Amino acid sequence: MRYRYLLVLSWLAGFGTASYAGPGKPAVVAPIVDATSGQLYGAASGANWLPAPDAAAFVKKGLVFRVYASDGNFLKKVTLSKARTSEVCANPTYRPDHKASLPLRAATLVGAPWDAAPRRPSVLDRNSPVYREAVSAWLREQGINDPKPTLSQLWRIDLEGDSRDEVLVAASRHRGSATSTVAGDYSVLLLRKLVGDKVATLPIASSLYPEACIAECALAVHEVFGALDLNGDGRLEIITKSSAYESITQAVHSVDGAHAVKRLEWTCGS
Repeated sequence: MRYRYLLVLSWLAGFGTASYAGPGKPAVVAPIVDATSGQLYGAASGANWLPAPDAAAFVKKGLVFRVYASDGNFLKKVTLSKARTSEVCANPTYRPDHKASLPLRAATLVGAPWDAAPRRPSVLDRNSPVYREAVSAWLREQGINDPKPTLSQLWRIDLEGDSRDEVLVAASRHRGSATSTVAGDYSVLLLRKLVGDKVATLPIASSLYPEACIAECALAVHEVFGALDLNGDGRLEIITKSSAYESITQAVHSVDGAHAVKRLEWTCGS
């Protein structure tokens, strides 16, 4: 909390750059904005993550954002207008200024000087029996049986920059209504990676319904939305999108070894 306070104070005091001159080199504060909704996820600052209310102070006039597609392609640079409020979205909303426009493929805006996409994903065959069995085995451990899950996404990418690829796999089964589920319905986004000398399956986002649920239990369908280096440490964070009845949530997750941690998020809808 004290570090976050000093970050905001340094900017307000007129240091001229969004950084805090702590021990070692200054940590750049990089605000992160969703291109479609304009929602501010928050910001990355070295090993620290600032939620949207704190990060908003760093979206100052003239700050340049790099625009990336979901597949990591760099599209252009833009500056953003001041924040707007929204009745259906939780965080401050930003749009390009009157002189700029966003390409149709724009997904994520990063207010940082580095290349946030040093490595890009490759798309694998979603009929892969290896990854279908991996998802099926993980689901069985959670009490859900689906011997032949339908994979909706299958990405391979080196998240950690160690020349060892990880695999992101998404799968869903929803047989209920918009606000109900049948026993065994689910939606998962899993990460397959080497931990030591073994392949581990880590849940990044999941909605599991071992039992039926009627009303007020809209299943959120999870997918990978992007993989970018949002704090400049050479590792890629995973951006997820979770779509449920009348709501969308997008979040930033970091992965360290066998642990995945949600760092930032925004939600629009009820």
